[in-house]
Amino acid sequence: MSSKEQTVVEHLTEFRWRFIAVLIWFGLIFLVSLLFAANIYKWLTASFEQKLIVLGPDDILWIYISLASLVAFSLTLPFMVYQIWEFIRPALRNSEAKAIFAYIPATFFSFVLGLAFGFYFVSPAILQVLLSLGDGLFAVQMTAQNYLSFLFHTTIPIACLFELPVIVAFLTSIGLLKPQFLIKYRRYAYFVLLVLAVILTPADFISDLSMTVPLILLYEVSILLSKMIEKRRIS
Repeated sequence: MSSKEQTVVEHLTEFRWRFIAVLIWFGLIFLVSLLFAANIYKWLTASFEQKLIVLGPDDILWIYISLASLVAFSLTLPFMVYQIWEFIRPALRNSEAKAIFAYIPATFFSFVLGLAFGFYFVSPAILQVLLSLGDGLFAVQMTAQNYLSFLFHTTIPIACLFELPVIVAFLTSIGLLKPQFLIKYRRYAYFVLLVLAVILTPADFISDLSMTVPLILLYEVSILLSKMIEKRRIS
């Protein structure tokens, strides 16, 4: 009984140190990102002919902190997944540990790909639709904080949704999910993805369609990956 309690204590201690390591990694990248926040902001707002306005020094601080936090989270994500992998590795077979290790870079690239897709395709389309609603009615003056808040709200959820194939592949590799389940509930999944597309985009058919199609493709890619992994597990 005492050995089991000691094992639990050791696991909790290891988890604490790995959690602290992730926080330290995030903090270091956050501090470095603050040095380049101005360059990141210039790149994000390069499409505007005029400089966006700010309403006070608090807005400037918010912009710097928000951009640095986003960069820090993106670069901390693979390190965090690696720490999780190291934590659960003793409970895995060598073949399982090697297979799951591949999800570390996949998590990072999927998240960045989602950010890029949202920034280059979804956000401009939604912004154009929203601004067109005010043509002839309002004198639109967009602040830097307004624009970045809009950008975060449209890109970060998409980046999280792009993790769907990675999550499905991981759950399949450890036996918690099977492709038959994904195929059986495909219609319900399509409906949920359609609802998400409507929530994340304005009430415009083109915007909803441009968001729904990539989400459905992600789901189909997830099914394909799940089939491949399940076939490899059986063999």
